[in-house]
Amino acid sequence: MDEKGLTIKNQEPEAENSVARPESTEASPISPSNKETSSEKTSLTVEQAPGFGLTDVLMVLTTMVWGANVSVIKVSFTQLSPHAFNLARFFLSSLIYIVILWRTGEGLNIRRQDVSRVIFLALTGITFYQLFFIGGLSRTTASLVSMANAMTPIFIAVLSSLLGYDRLRWTGWLGIILSFVGFYGIILGRANGFNLNGAEVSGAFLILLAGLMWAFYTIFARPVLQYISPTKLAALTNIIGTLFYLPFAWKDFSKADFSKVSLGGWLGLIYSGSLALVFGFIVWYKSVKRVGNARTGVYSNLTPVFGVLTAVIFLGDKITPLQILSALVIFVGVYLTRNGYHLFKKLSISSHKSYGAGRTT
Repeated sequence: MDEKGLTIKNQEPEAENSVARPESTEASPISPSNKETSSEKTSLTVEQAPGFGLTDVLMVLTTMVWGANVSVIKVSFTQLSPHAFNLARFFLSSLIYIVILWRTGEGLNIRRQDVSRVIFLALTGITFYQLFFIGGLSRTTASLVSMANAMTPIFIAVLSSLLGYDRLRWTGWLGIILSFVGFYGIILGRANGFNLNGAEVSGAFLILLAGLMWAFYTIFARPVLQYISPTKLAALTNIIGTLFYLPFAWKDFSKADFSKVSLGGWLGLIYSGSLALVFGFIVWYKSVKRVGNARTGVYSNLTPVFGVLTAVIFLGDKITPLQILSALVIFVGVYLTRNGYHLFKKLSISSHKSYGAGRTT
């Protein structure tokens, strides 16, 4: 999802078929008084209502950063091994997060009962996710990775339903089936044909596993966010996840000759480590606080679009008509999973009203 953003679900009421969203911005469930709780809800309602503005512009920019990041990483693999580059960018992002926590005064301290939860999130959302993501990206094209990333909201929806956080209606399950059909179409429609033994296919399935890890991270971060701010949780999981990632990447990192990295390579490292892993996350958090989870979550579907466009324009990736159609099928599936039931409900109500109006005339 590598850079999908921390899509952490808020605990405020949402549509029954909604997919888990970015981190919660609500306060601790124990409120000082009913009056304060009421004022907080009123404030939240007001903040979710603004029209299109700077927040929306920054969110579009963020999805562009995340989408392009897949191609940036792919190009960087020509100068550094995948794990060497990845560890280097996480060293950079961890350093930036430490500075942010120091400047904001939040520090690294957390409640003792949250330690195991944060470690679990760091392992799933950073360490294992990165192992699968980098492994997948090193085996296949940036455009195919971007299209496969579109499946992540489906994993979140399924896990949310299985764990009892959300209830999926028939439209939700229909959307899930369509999404998997779309993913199969993306693999089947490869420009060089379909080959189950091909590296590209194995790479695509590693990206699916990465999406599954991100889904675990998204869902299980929910209770932790009651006591830890979103930015602090992102920082802690980034730092701890980097430490757990060290054994897998240190050998390649120690052998890397950074003196031979070109200016473009260093710029790619800075771009990926600061813009994608830090700037993008912070903008996402600010958007959740400003306009709410539902409106912010809509932008996550733009990331694969920008990812494919960037790969085609700058890397010369080839995509077939079948892959384009399959990607559209995935987006339709995600929409049905997230909002399908309420769409059909509105259409049904509208139909009944029209029928009733016809009878009265």
